[in-house]
Amino acid sequence: MSDGEPAVVLVEREIQVRRLRELLADCLQGRGGVAALSGPVAGGKTELLHVLGEHAAAAGAVVLHATARCSESGVELGVMGQIFRHQHFSPADRERALRPYEPGPVIAPCDADLLTHSPIPAQVSQVHWQLLRALAERTPVVVIVDDLHFADAASLDTLTYVGRLLRTTRLLLVVAERDTASGTSTTELSWRTSLVRQPHVTRLRVRPLTPAGTRELLTELIGPYLAGASWHRLSGGNPLLLRALAEDHHDRTAGLPPPAGPGLVEPSVGEEYGRAVDACVRRAGEQHRDTARALAVLDASGSARHLARLTGRPHHLVERALAVLDGCGVLDEGRYRHPVARAAVLAGMPAAERALLHRDAARLLHAAGEPASTVAVHLAAARHSEEPWAFPVALEAAREALRRDDTSFAEACLDVAEAAAGDEDRRVTVTVLRSLVDYRTDPDTACRRLRPLIAALREGRLSGCQIVTLLGRLLWTGGSDEIALALGRLERSMDALDARVTAEYQAVRQGLYASHPALLPRPAARPRPPRRSLVRGAEGAPPRMSGVLNRLLRSGPGPDAVRSAELALQTTALDDGSFPAVHQALSVLVYADRADLAAPWCDRLVGEAAARDVPTWQALFAALRAEVAMRQGDVLLAEGCARQALGLLSLRGWGALIGSPLATLELAAAATGRAEAGGPPVAALPEQLFQTRFGVQYLHARGRWRLSVNLLHGALDDLTRCGRLMREWDIDLPAFVPWRGDAVTALLRLGRTEEARRLAVEQLAMVPVTQPRARGMALHTAASVADSRRRATLLRESADLLDAAGDRLELARVLADLSEVHTRAGQSGRARMVARQALDIAEDQGLAPLSRRLAAREAPPARPERGGGSGRVGVLSSSEAQVASLAVAGLSNREIAEKLFITVSTVEQHLTHTYRKLRVKGRSDLPLSLLAAVDGGPERQAPAEGVRQAPASERVGGRP
Repeated sequence: MSDGEPAVVLVEREIQVRRLRELLADCLQGRGGVAALSGPVAGGKTELLHVLGEHAAAAGAVVLHATARCSESGVELGVMGQIFRHQHFSPADRERALRPYEPGPVIAPCDADLLTHSPIPAQVSQVHWQLLRALAERTPVVVIVDDLHFADAASLDTLTYVGRLLRTTRLLLVVAERDTASGTSTTELSWRTSLVRQPHVTRLRVRPLTPAGTRELLTELIGPYLAGASWHRLSGGNPLLLRALAEDHHDRTAGLPPPAGPGLVEPSVGEEYGRAVDACVRRAGEQHRDTARALAVLDASGSARHLARLTGRPHHLVERALAVLDGCGVLDEGRYRHPVARAAVLAGMPAAERALLHRDAARLLHAAGEPASTVAVHLAAARHSEEPWAFPVALEAAREALRRDDTSFAEACLDVAEAAAGDEDRRVTVTVLRSLVDYRTDPDTACRRLRPLIAALREGRLSGCQIVTLLGRLLWTGGSDEIALALGRLERSMDALDARVTAEYQAVRQGLYASHPALLPRPAARPRPPRRSLVRGAEGAPPRMSGVLNRLLRSGPGPDAVRSAELALQTTALDDGSFPAVHQALSVLVYADRADLAAPWCDRLVGEAAARDVPTWQALFAALRAEVAMRQGDVLLAEGCARQALGLLSLRGWGALIGSPLATLELAAAATGRAEAGGPPVAALPEQLFQTRFGVQYLHARGRWRLSVNLLHGALDDLTRCGRLMREWDIDLPAFVPWRGDAVTALLRLGRTEEARRLAVEQLAMVPVTQPRARGMALHTAASVADSRRRATLLRESADLLDAAGDRLELARVLADLSEVHTRAGQSGRARMVARQALDIAEDQGLAPLSRRLAAREAPPARPERGGGSGRVGVLSSSEAQVASLAVAGLSNREIAEKLFITVSTVEQHLTHTYRKLRVKGRSDLPLSLLAAVDGGPERQAPAEGVRQAPASERVGGRP
């Protein structure tokens, strides 16, 4: 080979290469020597030996190469055998060197000789020396031994013998070994100490690459890109690991265009890196390999501090092994540099050995008092359940994993718990927990998971406590038949239940009263528990929301209902156990007509469920958010949330709870005038839907939709059925489902006035003044059956209440009716102003039927025109038209602001938009047709959008 650059890319190895070439030159001149390369495992020593061998061969020297192997460290003269099998030795010389030795003088075991005390006779080393010296007399000889730390004792003695005598020959001995700090055996120490004092011995240290060296090598490996610091952090400066990272990088970027310009290129950790790490661990030797594997096992649970105890080795030896692994780039301060590295070391272990190590780790950590979640990592990895403490540990770890949203680990822990369960009680507990895991993503699967327990329930094999536990799950996932069966069993065994189980059963009953009222007798049929027990559990605990919701649906929101719901939401962390209470607390806010409080809580909980990747929670919270949006009159948002909710779960997964989002879609379809709501066909709906409160919500919504498409008899059937069920179940609350209002509309269209009047009066009497939205809707209904003299008063009062409650949809419907009342009274200007307000809402929310109804009254009479842009007046929003009409009438910006209760800045913005839309230069060019926007002139204009508005009754002209 020429003196040019070697084929192997070497970085930061210039000193070592230069010194080795100098030693080779001395050898060629008859001055023998010894060179010992030391450094971390896979640190580049082999590449240096390769470069030296090529250079020596090119210079005419004979290169004799051997590599010591860990598996052959017990084979006597194994390394020397590789050397003497070289072709430069004659068959006779080869036979002489390798034939079985005959008994003869043995080197006496004397520490002064610094040898290994090998039992090989002294003449064997002498013969090897003679053969090497004879070859060196004919031609220069370079003996290269890699991984000397694995060499057998007899070969080390021969190499030591040769190393002492070669100074005046053309013989160069070059060896590579791991760091001195890692050597612990007498064999390794004898080699180093016996030659260290010789003047012809050169020691060369090979260190890990520096960050600059890493970047230089990467330029050769991946190109002239700016490499990030992660390359050095992941490789520790180990060239083998760095090349593996480069291979992973090439695999990831294969077929992709190169980067457009300079920029940081970060590594992609993949299979090649993992294989390289495992190779480093294996090459480090058995003791270091075992330490690395034990560390990989313990790192799974973050328990590396127990490493010495798990390996059974003294602490100082473990620390030394960690230092070696740190030095070769596998570890960084005793920790794996990347999860792929740890996984590769684990994968490199035989499965049985890995399982035993995890089992031993579990026993060790349990004895040390480590947390259950830490111990269970190893129980699950080993699939080991034979310890007497395995069941409680695995069960606790599964619950903790669910709190962390780690469902995969929870399932693994439940596998261990199931295998360790020795009785029916434990198996029931495991099955219920498994259903909780399934419920997060697919309630239908959760329901199927409970089938063995339902079978046991039918056969009478479950205890009262187990039935209560099962009933709590069936409340959210089961069918009516299963719930009824469980209730029947419990009712017959009430006397046998202890106080704790009885309390849990009463809590479940309250939830059933609120969600599945058809399955229970009316609460009055049983003694009602004290009021406090329905609201709170233990002293100081968050409110028991099943009781609060149940009482609200039957008696209306009391003074404590909203406060209790807010307290529950503020103090309850969302998890599998608390989800029902959190959902019920939100429902309390919704049905107490506190959409203003419910909306931000819904948004927060939908976001949390999405972030934690729990689709079922997200779907049910989104369905409630849709209800809230509909109660606020935000039809587009309500429809979007309902469709989002339906897209997260299957139809079977929803069960009876599907009534909530479907009801919202029906209400949205009725408001927007669509021919269908877009939900599943009625035949596909679960039968038990109409035995739940979600069923009456759906019946009311479908009745309103049928009313919107003029299916009057079908609408009335739905609405009267809804009302009948609500009365039977004692949940006839207008704030929950205002079915009477739509029934009155249907009856009036059918000419059944007296029935309509009776329902309207009944509804108004049921709603207190403390419920502004429900009261406003009841007043609207009452106005529809009132005489003309009272109708306007009722509608104005209704508008004020609905405006205060924030329900824009119902407000728009009231304003549209009020506009008609003004029209009949000959108050066309006032009618037009009120209609304009309703039309703004209708156009904003896409309420097509209401928009068409109102637009008919918006056509202004012809007026003389002034200025340009008259043909484009229709492009203005209602707010812009109102401001512009006042400007045409001669009012200043400040006067317009005071009249419309907005700021001067808002007036200026509206006028700027108006000039641009009408393509006019200024106020003097505005067309006179703007004066016709409201009959009677600008002094009758309704207020525009702004920062401050008068009450709705004042905005529509006040009471007469």
